[in-house]
Amino acid sequence: MQNAVTQETVLIIVISTILLLFFVLLLTFFFFRQQKKRFLHAQEVSSLKESFNQLILQSKLEIQERTLDHMAKELHANFSHLISLININLAAILPQCSGEVHEQVSETKLLTKQLMGEVKALSVSLNTNFIMKSGFYRALENELQRLTNTKRYEVQYQQTGVPATLPAGKEIVLFRLCQEILNNIIKHAKASSIFVNLDYEQENLYLKIADDGIGFDLDMAKSLSVERESTGLLNIAERARIIEGSLKITTSPGNGTIVDLIIPLTN
Repeated sequence: MQNAVTQETVLIIVISTILLLFFVLLLTFFFFRQQKKRFLHAQEVSSLKESFNQLILQSKLEIQERTLDHMAKELHANFSHLISLININLAAILPQCSGEVHEQVSETKLLTKQLMGEVKALSVSLNTNFIMKSGFYRALENELQRLTNTKRYEVQYQQTGVPATLPAGKEIVLFRLCQEILNNIIKHAKASSIFVNLDYEQENLYLKIADDGIGFDLDMAKSLSVERESTGLLNIAERARIIEGSLKITTSPGNGTIVDLIIPLTN
């Protein structure tokens, strides 16, 4: 009798243990299922947020392009016309002048001609259609030639590999990114030399832009960019991200700046 009771007790314990384990497993299953749902939901929210940010960024860049394109047309149509009229007036005055005045008018006429060239070059660099037709690397060469013409910088440029054509939108964004880097050098670097290396390989485009300027504290500059909403470094990073580029900036006070960019050529 006692033996039968013991067996019944053992059976109850075994069944209870099995049921307990079953409920634990069931709870564990529902817990992990809920966690998976939360994780998928978080991923979806993150993806939607990223898509939204990309859309905002693309819209922002499109507005900037339209503005730059408008400026290019205004420079070509209006400023070029005014400079031409000034040059014509100076040419008419020149025969009536003598001595020192003649030299000053001649020099002013020469400066006007140089100004006309600068306006045309600037108009070209701002013109979206020119970039799309000529391609990125030719537009970059044109921009570097503008810097060389200022005689403020020694520009060294090297291009290797067979130039590959990126989608038009990417070429424009990449060129504007380069303009932003060069503009930062002009405004802040106090450099005398600029080095640009463009290397086309089978899968990637490697771009290096370096200067021998004063350099800067990168972490501090990033922090100040966010605090002051400064657009220089932020624009460079945003443009690199939108063309799926890998961006690396190497700099420190007194040691110049190197910007390395890798752009995938295959999608």
